[in-house]
Amino acid sequence: MIPRLPIGPILAALLIAAPVPVAAQDDTEVGPTFLLSLGGKLYDDLWRILDLEPPAGRNPAFPADAKVGSSRETWRCVTCHGWSYSGGEVDGLSVPALTGLAGTDPAVITAKILDKAHPFPAQDIPELSLQLLAYFISEGLYNRATFLDESGQALGNPEFGQGIFEGACINCHQLDGRRYLKGEHGDRSSLGWVVRNRPEQALHKILNGVPGAEMLSLRFLPAEQIADLIAYLQALDPAEK
Repeated sequence: MIPRLPIGPILAALLIAAPVPVAAQDDTEVGPTFLLSLGGKLYDDLWRILDLEPPAGRNPAFPADAKVGSSRETWRCVTCHGWSYSGGEVDGLSVPALTGLAGTDPAVITAKILDKAHPFPAQDIPELSLQLLAYFISEGLYNRATFLDESGQALGNPEFGQGIFEGACINCHQLDGRRYLKGEHGDRSSLGWVVRNRPEQALHKILNGVPGAEMLSLRFLPAEQIADLIAYLQALDPAEK
């Protein structure tokens, strides 16, 4: 487990793609909430967070006939391992689940990321970034069954979730949830649609924030309150199917 760390070296090592510059004294400490949410954003799109270009062309691990969208997408962790971290068959590529690594020493996970058998340009990524990514895989993966039933319906109480939405989300996303969505390919501009149709994606971004966007990481909330928020969002903008 990564201990509390001074924020100065972290921000010096990582080019955080934030709209507002971040300043901190070198002796300011940060704890697991910040570190895990940063690791989650690296998992989502480390190239955007680090302000780096991925390798040219498509990841060669994908079969030639794979329908994977842009070549850039093939170099994101989430494209292979998924928003629920369960891997599986991805466009003909057999990908291992990450869920079995929960609780594993991050140093062991870092070694797996660096392994030559892993089709990822780890040599181009700052060491600290790899450590934070490994820390996230070890300590930050959510348990889907805590938030969603087998069909993807939220297990929380939407009445309780409304208060969280109105306190944390409404200023940006507005009452109907249709404002300021920095989504994924194929998303509709509606939080309700995204959370109903892509609940695992929504969960990851609610817990960790969105690379390159001014979005809160709600990882600090208890799991039951996250489930309540998901339940409310699934009932939002019901006309958007």
